[in-house]
Amino acid sequence: MDESAGRAPRDPLRAVRLLTNAFALLGGVALTGNLVVAGVGPARFALAAAAALLVASWWVWPRHDGWAVALVEGVVTASAAAILPVAQPVLAYLFGTTTRRALHSGPWRYPVKSLPSLAGYLGGLSVSLSRAGGVDRDVVMAAVMPLLGLVIGTFALHETVRAVRSQQAARRTVDALLQATPVGLALLDEEGTPQLHNQRARELLGWDDPGAGSVPCPHGGEITRCRDGCASAEGPVEVEPRDGLVLALHTGPVEQEDGPGHTVVAAVDVSKRRLWEEALRDRAERDELTGLTSRAHFLHLVREAVDRGPAVGLLVVDLDRFKDVNDADGHEAGDRYLKAVAVRLRSALTVDAIAGRLGGDEFAVLAPGFDVRDTVRLAKSVLRRLTEEPEPFGASIGVAVAQAGAGAADLLHDADTAMYVAKREGGNRFRLFEREMGEQALARQRDKADLRTAIEEGQLVVHYQPIVDLATGAVTSAEALVRWQRPGVGLLSPDAFIGLAEETGLIVPLGEKVLEAACRQAVRWHAEGRLLGVTVNASTRELSSPGFLPRLERVLAKTGLDPGKLTVEVTESVWADEPAMRSLVAVRDAGVRVALDDFGTGYSSLSYLQRYPFDVVKIDRTFTRALGRNGRTEGVIRCIIALADVLGARTVAEGIETPEQADWLRDAGCTYAQGYLFGKPADADSWNTQPSAASPGS
Repeated sequence: MDESAGRAPRDPLRAVRLLTNAFALLGGVALTGNLVVAGVGPARFALAAAAALLVASWWVWPRHDGWAVALVEGVVTASAAAILPVAQPVLAYLFGTTTRRALHSGPWRYPVKSLPSLAGYLGGLSVSLSRAGGVDRDVVMAAVMPLLGLVIGTFALHETVRAVRSQQAARRTVDALLQATPVGLALLDEEGTPQLHNQRARELLGWDDPGAGSVPCPHGGEITRCRDGCASAEGPVEVEPRDGLVLALHTGPVEQEDGPGHTVVAAVDVSKRRLWEEALRDRAERDELTGLTSRAHFLHLVREAVDRGPAVGLLVVDLDRFKDVNDADGHEAGDRYLKAVAVRLRSALTVDAIAGRLGGDEFAVLAPGFDVRDTVRLAKSVLRRLTEEPEPFGASIGVAVAQAGAGAADLLHDADTAMYVAKREGGNRFRLFEREMGEQALARQRDKADLRTAIEEGQLVVHYQPIVDLATGAVTSAEALVRWQRPGVGLLSPDAFIGLAEETGLIVPLGEKVLEAACRQAVRWHAEGRLLGVTVNASTRELSSPGFLPRLERVLAKTGLDPGKLTVEVTESVWADEPAMRSLVAVRDAGVRVALDDFGTGYSSLSYLQRYPFDVVKIDRTFTRALGRNGRTEGVIRCIIALADVLGARTVAEGIETPEQADWLRDAGCTYAQGYLFGKPADADSWNTQPSAASPGS
């Protein structure tokens, strides 16, 4: 950690080292002088020179402490103790070398390398005493007892130095860790002044001067002086010291024995986390494709607005032909379509309104504070903007305003109900929710539940209408027509429930039930010797649903019907649905015949007929009804028969009720016909057939 002044921390051994080196130097100089002045014999000069060299080596190489130096010190100490008349200069020199070595040496160098000097002193002292001719007890005690203090003192010094150095190493390790950590750390006094801090703290808190700076508080001012208790907060507090930088500050008290307590602050850069959180929040609140409010967040806003009240307007917008775009041009085109709708929708809103995407091609607009008139005006604006040229987007819009005591779910349900009413009326319009709509919606929900029960419990009845060969008058096949034997109501025709089945998706299981029943009946007729084909209607939604062909093949395998005896009848609307057309081509490739119903009343196109050949073309009753009354209609029928013949398809005229119609069609070249003239739809048990002939297209 850096100190507040920016200086490196003071070395606690520096003064001890200076004093020890000075004492060792003085002891060496004193010994050298005593050897020259008071030494006995000519060897004193050599010893003085050796002592001088040792002192010089301490000065030049203060940390050099080889075994050669230790042995020379031992020789000098022994010789000096032997030739000097008193032991005090040698003791001073010995104290200096030993304490110096205790200060500078490693864990084992001091005890071992000090032995030559100590042994030399004792040996030289023994020689000196033996030469004196007698042993004076006081002299011996004066010369030996200081050694005890020397050993104990230097050992204590040595252990102290080791402890201090260990502490310094630990501090260096901690400093390295603190400097390497991405967390900014600072110790503040009671005034908020940094006493210790690491480099990261200076970087995060923007302290240009290492010795000055403060830790900001989110409430303004310095954190230790915050009246809201930020310095003692249990959790982190966040501050933004400069643009783009967000810090989480963790604080804690540090007790001081000799003064006011300090505060430790840990500063963590959470800028990236804040950006990630905002990105996640935005992703949760925004629809990824369109940029509008997401479904979950929009519903949350609706609940909030209704709770605040009193007036809340809501629009539910459903695109009329998005499925056609998505299926015909692909999902990328569908995504572009939805983005363009979102741009138009956003541009039509007032300041207070909020647009959201509920999912798929369904959008919504929340208008807090809008009454009925304001919400209707907003719906008109949205519809007008969506339907602008050159690229109009057809939409069905349901409008609702929160009623007193109603909740968010009620408001959403009302707007959704009004939207479905607008869609059933043809789309490209808006409808304001009325109470009667709710009652109709409940009735429709009951119808849906009852229809599902009818499919599951076998309330559906299949009737068959004969198709005859106009040339022979023989029945060749039968068209399967579904009825609903609804409990408490009676027998319902398809017009009463097929639309509901299409809208709810129940058409898929319903169609499979009818298909299986018709195939079983055809097999039963074959077993009775009547080789009749069977025609089953398939809606565009059935054909475009996943797995239509596998379901068809499964039914054929289960019932054992020859695929050539089955005809799947479709309307011209199938041409506008690419997945349905692909499915239809696969059906024909499987050997099943395909009939085009109501030809000339919908998407009739010669190019479609050429690209997607049909086995049977059915002439709609709107044409046959006018036979004998309208010459132009008769010409159209002749064109249809000729066109079918060119394309290799047989024709079936529908709605034939009089012999005159049948005769005219036979003369015009039409192959087959059906209608009340030949028989009304009836169940298989009461259905009477004439001798069978070849089926249409065979």
